[in-house]
Amino acid sequence: MTYRSYRPDRRHRRRRWLLIALTFIAVIASIVYLVSRETEQRGTVEFFAVADEATDLHALAAMELESAFAAIGVTPRQDLIGRFARVTELAREADALLDVEVPSAATEPYSLLLTASSAWVSGVTDVEAVMLDLMNAGPADAAVGALSSAIDELRAGDTAYGLFLGSLNDPIEGFDPASFPVITYINPSPRDVLLYDAVGLVLSVSASYELAPHHNVGVTGQLDPSPVGDRGGIPLVPYSETISVTGVVTNSGNESEAVVTVDLEIVNADTNELQTLTQTIADLGGGSSSSVTFDDLAVTPGSLYQVKLTVTIESDNRPEDDIWDIRFIRNEDS
Repeated sequence: MTYRSYRPDRRHRRRRWLLIALTFIAVIASIVYLVSRETEQRGTVEFFAVADEATDLHALAAMELESAFAAIGVTPRQDLIGRFARVTELAREADALLDVEVPSAATEPYSLLLTASSAWVSGVTDVEAVMLDLMNAGPADAAVGALSSAIDELRAGDTAYGLFLGSLNDPIEGFDPASFPVITYINPSPRDVLLYDAVGLVLSVSASYELAPHHNVGVTGQLDPSPVGDRGGIPLVPYSETISVTGVVTNSGNESEAVVTVDLEIVNADTNELQTLTQTIADLGGGSSSSVTFDDLAVTPGSLYQVKLTVTIESDNRPEDDIWDIRFIRNEDS
């Protein structure tokens, strides 16, 4: 008895290939989903790591702002200016970190954190500008309104940040939401209830004499060789071929002076011969000193001389200490 060999029909073959294709597609889709999920998860963790770094900087800026407000009337002008500048610098640095791509899972918290950060940067920038203007004798009335608006902006940032923390109720794989600090640029319960009061802050700055800009430089001089005695009440300088004059310039103001000019005049009283020389000092900070030396000044033994040092800045509140002078006789004996 003869049997036909078995041959799958076309319909059976098509079903088998269709099953293989569907299985392949399902496998590929599963791989794509897993890769996409892993990428999304990694992106989420990376975002929250950046957010963690940014919020740490904002927390530091908030503490420094409170410290700066408390230091008004206590700390020197330049230190206070530096404190407010530091707050703005920290807030901007934190905000710059948030310029990143955000996965869809983090869209809501990112939006809230970015809103808070932007409001904080705007607020501290305005606070710094208002304080600097006040310390430069700006109008107090305008400052109160501007400072109130800046403080309100900071409070808006605090509110947005609170919403950001509230959006983290669901657990985040690979990251602990509890690591985010509580941040309030405007402390709701400060030790001093008037610490963030715009009117009080403006009055404190305006009433502080030390916070107003003061420009004052003075000069003292020294001869080399130094006088060793006198003749008729006039200092007598030992014999030498030349003489040097050193001027010590002190900035007793509270503003840095970009350029200080030091002029020397030395006159031979017997012949009326005049020598003039000039040197400059750059960036002389408030409370600091620097010196300039005029070397190898020709003098005639036995002659009477008048030396005068004069310091000049763009605006000097106390010009009475801008000049140092001395009369001396150059000894004719070697």
